[in-house]
Amino acid sequence: MLKKNKSNRVKLIANPGAGKVADAAKNLALVIGNLEKFGIQADVALAKPKERATPIAKQAIKDGYKTVVVMGGDGTIEAVMRGMMDSKARLGIIPAGTENNIALSLGIPENLEEACALIASNKSRKLDMGQVKTKNGKKYSFFEMVTVGLSAAVYPDAMKVVGGKFSGLRDAALTFIHQEIKPTVFLTLDDESKIEVETMLVVVSNTPVFGKNFLVAPNASLQDGLLDISVYPDFTKTELIGYYAKVMDGGVSDNGKVQHYRARKLKVKSTPRLKILADGMELGKGTITVRMRPGALRVITAEKRPGLARLQKEAAKMTPAPVPIVKQTIHHEKITAISK
Repeated sequence: MLKKNKSNRVKLIANPGAGKVADAAKNLALVIGNLEKFGIQADVALAKPKERATPIAKQAIKDGYKTVVVMGGDGTIEAVMRGMMDSKARLGIIPAGTENNIALSLGIPENLEEACALIASNKSRKLDMGQVKTKNGKKYSFFEMVTVGLSAAVYPDAMKVVGGKFSGLRDAALTFIHQEIKPTVFLTLDDESKIEVETMLVVVSNTPVFGKNFLVAPNASLQDGLLDISVYPDFTKTELIGYYAKVMDGGVSDNGKVQHYRARKLKVKSTPRLKILADGMELGKGTITVRMRPGALRVITAEKRPGLARLQKEAAKMTPAPVPIVKQTIHHEKITAISK
């Protein structure tokens, strides 16, 4: 089809393996019908496994589609995002996964008809994407978060459990038990502020929530060009589990030991070397540099995000503000200013 005839057509990339598989065909038919009701014709491509979504999205842009719609879970949505970065095409989202963190962060309704109506509105915003560079020079784009440490080590086995492979539960438990309890992490913020801390986990967020709707970075914004960094100094494994149990499903923790920082660029080095994960992708171990890519993605989103706004309001009562970016060195919560 010629590019000039695509004004009312979208590329719909759907993952039939996301969410409740038994309902996938019925829900896809409902989405196609709802889009047609709003005057939008959908050209469908199936992406299973989810990794197929990235090249399909890239090809859709080359073919001249102005809007690409993705229907699936957070992993499928992120795969499409990686294929659309720095393009002028708009991304529409139909959440059809288990957790739907991205939909929550963007105020996109989980109701299929309402999500289609939002896409028809064409209310798009430019949103930030993150980029992580490993020591060997490889670059990976992410939308939600990067984790260094314990959650990155346990996550792959935990996902096996979600997929029904219960051997993953044993493997995750063993990984957790044998995880180094006092690794030292060195953080450099914007090439100036330096932090040295003993912690099992560092989370670098672009969105407020990830995973099991863990509200880890309630102050995170998708349009401020900043990374939100959460550090857990002197946490025991029991404390870390307790913290994430409280912030699960948008909950709030009153643990005041968590440190929050913001930066446009972050370098993370650890000893011993800790595992790294970016939006569910395993990146090995070692030193990484994380940067923000402001306004790199055009997404059709709601102007108001009532569900997230409510969670953020509750979290603001207990979550300390991020430490201001100044030139300083921090050693285990002791701050020493350095003259510029």
